[in-house]
Amino acid sequence: MVSRMAHTLFELDVRLRVIEPPIWRTIEVPGAATLEDVHYAIQVAMGWTNSHLHQFTIGESMYGMADADELELEDEAEYRLQDVVEAGGSFLYEYDLGDGWEHDVTVSKVSTVARVPRTRCTGGARACPPEDCGGALRYGDLLQAMAHPDSPGADDELLEWVGELEPEAFELPRAGRDLRGEIEELRELADGGDAIDDFVGLPIGMGEAGQTDLPTALVSTVLALDPMQRAALAAVIASSLAYEVTEAQTIAVGRSASELLEQPTAPRGRPSRRRR
Repeated sequence: MVSRMAHTLFELDVRLRVIEPPIWRTIEVPGAATLEDVHYAIQVAMGWTNSHLHQFTIGESMYGMADADELELEDEAEYRLQDVVEAGGSFLYEYDLGDGWEHDVTVSKVSTVARVPRTRCTGGARACPPEDCGGALRYGDLLQAMAHPDSPGADDELLEWVGELEPEAFELPRAGRDLRGEIEELRELADGGDAIDDFVGLPIGMGEAGQTDLPTALVSTVLALDPMQRAALAAVIASSLAYEVTEAQTIAVGRSASELLEQPTAPRGRPSRRRR
């Protein structure tokens, strides 16, 4: 679709469906980037955590992680953006197939540049919804409850769980935000990086001999989790230890940990298959 002799820069308009006012981002991505690269760019720019399955629908084809066998997708790492879509084209990016966050992605512009372009975010509005909040419709209910916390239909437990959410918050440097460093951090996390070592080294229940007081079966189960599951479990445990939390938040942390431990493990280097 484009010349292989020049570097191309794709400007992508990414918008979450259903939610109004819209939550959107403008992202610049090299045309030679794979769809896997685009996935990570969207995750970082939007504010997601790469904790769930995802997929692309472009024309009649669907792309995603190669080891998501039950979805029967084309391997996103084998396809470059410039080979599957062109200026003016659009496609669907879905994240968390349980909650069903659907993003409309439009190629606003394709430019030719002299140097390999950076992946960066150059525009946007409104904060990313919280992970695992139930999808767009449930998020709408949450916003209503936040606007009218004393109304009869307000979900007090959900309001306590979400904490200090600022739905309208979005900041961006005038020159845009280079996403490359954060993308690499997210890749390392998916591949079992430092977050996993931090989790394994948590000083929880250490006995006199330096052994954990946790049940052997529990320790074995946790160590058998794939990197994303272990990192997510480390996050919920760390958050529960670092701050004074309400009873509802404690219950939510326990539920999240239980869900992670009950799920089968996924191949290393990929997000867990946990869904809601």
